[in-house]
Amino acid sequence: MSKSHRGTGIRNDVNHGRGVCAICGAKQIKVLYDQEIDGKKVKICKLCKAHLKNQARKDAKLAKSAAPAATEATAEA
Repeated sequence: MSKSHRGTGIRNDVNHGRGVCAICGAKQIKVLYDQEIDGKKVKICKLCKAHLKNQARKDAKLAKSAAPAATEATAEA
């Protein structure tokens, strides 16, 4: 069976959702994801969205592991 509804969400966008990514600068790539950077909402590509999400996850994990160490240091003093 055909997939007649595939991509209908971006058909109304300018250039069918394609443009230049605000982070990596890739041209003619689908920029579908809104992200707030420096107080401005910009559209970014799928790869940059995943990179930002993974970076935030790593930062949260680092902060979580650093918090108990700081608590133990203050308890010992």
